[in-house]
Amino acid sequence: MARQWHSGVLGVIGIAFAAGSPAQSADAQPADAQAALPEVVVTAQKREESLQDTPISIAVLNSDALTDRGIGSLSDFVDGAVPSLHVVPVVGRSSMPTVVMRGIGSIDTSQISRDATVGIYVDGIYLGRVQGLNTELFDVERIEVLRGPQGTLFGRNAVGGAVSIVSKKPTGEWGFGATLGVGNYDSKTASARVNFPRVGGVSVKLEGVWRKRDGWVDNTLAGQSDWYDSDRRGGRASVLWDPIENLEVQYSYDKSRDESTAGYSHIGTPLPGAPPLAPMFSPDVGRVHRGRLGVPLQPGVGDVEGHGLHVTWNLSDDVLLRSITSYRELNQTQFDNDAGATVAFRPNSVNGRYSLAGVAQHQFSQELQLVGSTERLKYVAGLFYYDEDASDWAYVVNTIRFNATGTDYTVLPTPVGGPFPDRASTAHARSKAVFGQATWTPPLAGDRLHVTGGLRWTNDKKDGLMTALRGAPTPYGFDFESKRTDPMASVAFDWTDRVNTYLRWGTAYRAGGANSRSPTYGSFGEEELASWELGLKADFPEQRIRLNAAAFDSEYRDMQLFFTNPANPSLNETINTKRPPKIKGLELDLTAIPLPGLSLTASYTYTDGKMPPQLNPFSGQVERVVLVYAPRNAGSLAVDYDFKPWTFAALTAHLDANYSSGYYSSPADPELSSSYWILNGRLTLREIALGSSGGTMEVALWGKNLTDKDYDVADFPLAGPFVNNLELQWYNDPRTYGVEFRFKF
Repeated sequence: MARQWHSGVLGVIGIAFAAGSPAQSADAQPADAQAALPEVVVTAQKREESLQDTPISIAVLNSDALTDRGIGSLSDFVDGAVPSLHVVPVVGRSSMPTVVMRGIGSIDTSQISRDATVGIYVDGIYLGRVQGLNTELFDVERIEVLRGPQGTLFGRNAVGGAVSIVSKKPTGEWGFGATLGVGNYDSKTASARVNFPRVGGVSVKLEGVWRKRDGWVDNTLAGQSDWYDSDRRGGRASVLWDPIENLEVQYSYDKSRDESTAGYSHIGTPLPGAPPLAPMFSPDVGRVHRGRLGVPLQPGVGDVEGHGLHVTWNLSDDVLLRSITSYRELNQTQFDNDAGATVAFRPNSVNGRYSLAGVAQHQFSQELQLVGSTERLKYVAGLFYYDEDASDWAYVVNTIRFNATGTDYTVLPTPVGGPFPDRASTAHARSKAVFGQATWTPPLAGDRLHVTGGLRWTNDKKDGLMTALRGAPTPYGFDFESKRTDPMASVAFDWTDRVNTYLRWGTAYRAGGANSRSPTYGSFGEEELASWELGLKADFPEQRIRLNAAAFDSEYRDMQLFFTNPANPSLNETINTKRPPKIKGLELDLTAIPLPGLSLTASYTYTDGKMPPQLNPFSGQVERVVLVYAPRNAGSLAVDYDFKPWTFAALTAHLDANYSSGYYSSPADPELSSSYWILNGRLTLREIALGSSGGTMEVALWGKNLTDKDYDVADFPLAGPFVNNLELQWYNDPRTYGVEFRFKF
């Protein structure tokens, strides 16, 4: 690891040593208990433990933080609430978010034959496809963002890290909560949850969510959707059964639907040699609110449902056996009309590219965990099995025809396209794993030293077929198999009861596969990431300030990198590069309570990625290539003030600001996007008693992007024959605001 990372973190460690003296014991209480920072519990190591005792760089957002920041789905992380985590819609399609962490990501994981770089888990269940990740979240207890490779405990496809969503369980006590809200762009929200009293050892919880909003780019064609429309809803039922002492069985069923239109393709900077635009077109200067054409457009529909069975058996006070069984199904369609931004103008030619696609997937997973501890040893061992089948198709048609001069157009009564489909494929994946991790506290240095080692053995098998290309069957297929071991090791030392440091090393890998945009369904192998991490976790005196810091140094091997065919930008190939990047960086998380009721949180991430020039398999030339969605600097700052100015109600004020420097959106991106600051806020009047019912109400005013800042969330340099040769851009949401009512009984 480079010397500058050592010196920066060790300097912070020195400050923490001075602040947290050994004389302050774990039993010491702060002078003002109301001003103390609460303990944060995480399950990053498959057991409940304090965030401060877990030697991993983790960001945690609890249910209150998610509400204050207006996060109702994973796509709401787009503005940078967690600086090291970037959730960006693939070319504006919210149904297919790209999830990037520490600059590690891929922009085309929508293909069923390739995998993501960040693992997404809901209640310990791995979600195998990026499609479906845009659905509304249910009653969430917390979201844990585990930064860096998590190959030992979380397995394949977690080279960048993992996002673990933890739901609230049935309480076994009567309780009802509801939320109603309205806002601009005719937005409407409604949710409800009911906990029923425990009867015969059985507790039941029912939940429902709905969020709808009109689009903010108008489509002038009558009867058609606007761009950025969204309508998301879902329900979940959970049953918790305690048949005998120390045994807990929970079954959950969830079903969600996401009906959202794609983003609007803005016309950005022309590239060298760009042909003239149609005379009725001009480049867009920033975000627009009216489409350049009125075109056919309908929402893509994502239907997701799943069954989950969690069994937890406390074999003794120190040993726990856990089983997690899941079956999930996904069906996702996509309809994306570029309104003439892609195909070059020719007199009387068809245009208005309408990209249609569909994905169907089902998966089964089973995980067994044995979690235990002795006086000096904490351990977890497990078995994992995963089976996935998926199919997809894609088809492109044109929906308008220009006149001879490009000054007007007509909507075609029937879209024009070639043989259906342009491409279609199937894929099957099966993964088996055995894993274990143990932490030993030797009888040295007052039990302040902790040594951890872990290992995961994985056997992956994948195969697939390209069933059609340009409407005809093909002979192309792929087979992939890997047997590998991913280790990890860490050493942690408690300098005081509230200050510790750790040094961690580990690897993770992403499975190989095939590229369905390749004309021959070209296959590629696995990639591996190895990373060092040096961390500090410190609670300062009186527990009013908490500082966590981590410096990391990562190196790829056989990175999967795709290249676009300059003769046809809709085709590309994926290779395992022998010239992989190195990525290093720094993460800081600070929480402070300077006064009772006032809290400050700040996070900062510095990322420095070096991507060597690569050999383009199409041109045979060595070309410049960049890392995607890896801003050098990103940060988030939040202020919360909670006080009670009246006897009948309390008031909570929240304000957060998120910053990102520019980043690249594709490996061939010629220039950085613009940097941005996004300001969000929420003002809540709460604890309003509802008569003698025992219920309470709260009223909140909220706003996102309060200054109406516009920046390009993603862009793509589109070059080649017969296209406009320009940079397509997709912008962030404009200012949104509303009022929300919450009821609790």
